[in-house]
Amino acid sequence: MLHEAFYDMGVHAYPEGGSTASRLAMAAKEYGYAGICVADHSGYFPEVRGRLEGVDVIRGVEVVAKNANDLRKQVDRFRKKVQVLAVHGGDPAINRAACEDDRVDILMHPPDGKTSGINHILAKLAADKHIAIGFELLPIICAKGGSRVRALSNYRTNLALVKKYEVPFVVVSGAMSFYDMRDVRAAISLCRLFGMGEKDAIKGLSYYPEQILKRHSPGYIMEGVELV
Repeated sequence: MLHEAFYDMGVHAYPEGGSTASRLAMAAKEYGYAGICVADHSGYFPEVRGRLEGVDVIRGVEVVAKNANDLRKQVDRFRKKVQVLAVHGGDPAINRAACEDDRVDILMHPPDGKTSGINHILAKLAADKHIAIGFELLPIICAKGGSRVRALSNYRTNLALVKKYEVPFVVVSGAMSFYDMRDVRAAISLCRLFGMGEKDAIKGLSYYPEQILKRHSPGYIMEGVELV
């Protein structure tokens, strides 16, 4: 049996996604999660928070930026409004800017179409700043053929880097509706497709999400220092 508290740190609720936050929370409870983070892209910033259907619903955002300067402006705008701030990567300049900014919690979608989007320099930066690299399951579930092969290859590359440099990481569904969500055991099984073992998958679904939430909880001052 798995006894950890599991979190899906990247779901997209209505109006961006096809399901309400309440319906996603209902599915999350059925699938064994203690909480979900509604991290709609910044153009659909959600106004959700609290508990729904007995599940913690965490307020987040996935920032989509035009360039590094725009990213910094959006981080300024959203940081105090959310508990989890993710960045939609892919552009090398945005990937680097995200890994340099310790106000960012998660870098999602780092591949740029030619590479995995992460190299040893960015991995070291992310490790130093405690910025997690996201492994989204949706491309594995929905993509086919060459697209799926590329996604798995990129994930293997990034997994090797995060393990080598001890970078935080999270496993998220990326769900656009409750149909895209998977239970905890299924999520762990999908991670095996790109070489992530059960212990690491549990870290990505439980330990590292809890660390992110802890950093933005009342009383937290800095790594290792809390006000009690």
